[in-house]
Amino acid sequence: MARRLRITLDGVEAVARLHENAAPKTVVRLWAALPLEERLRHVRWSGDAGYRMVSKLADSTHLADNTHTVENPVSFYPSAGIVFRWEHGEIAFCYGQAQARDHMRVAAWACHVGTLEDNAAAFLDKVQATASEGAKPIRLAREAEG
Repeated sequence: MARRLRITLDGVEAVARLHENAAPKTVVRLWAALPLEERLRHVRWSGDAGYRMVSKLADSTHLADNTHTVENPVSFYPSAGIVFRWEHGEIAFCYGQAQARDHMRVAAWACHVGTLEDNAAAFLDKVQATASEGAKPIRLAREAEG
């Protein structure tokens, strides 16, 4: 059975499937850090997505030592996708057109670590609302196996 996340954003719950086969190291790192309680804010440079930097997930040496590559790499974020950038410990949730970029790079690579499956539309409406309403509380936890 695939590992799944239960994500609650400002009172709306969704479930996401993690891509264990395509991104095994990234999934293990994220899974070990759960549960996470943060505040999701809207991206500044990337487009239609919300994000959170989680310092305990950051590992700038992971890619800098040239022995690791980005697993399941994407530059453009898939809608309903969960992406992760090792160098920042950034987790992002995409609701439209978005790309891995920041104030230092026009384009970068991120790991497509998961996909929202249950209640995605309502969850992504809340992500989009962060653009006009500001940061919202988010909780990521392991989904109980059924």
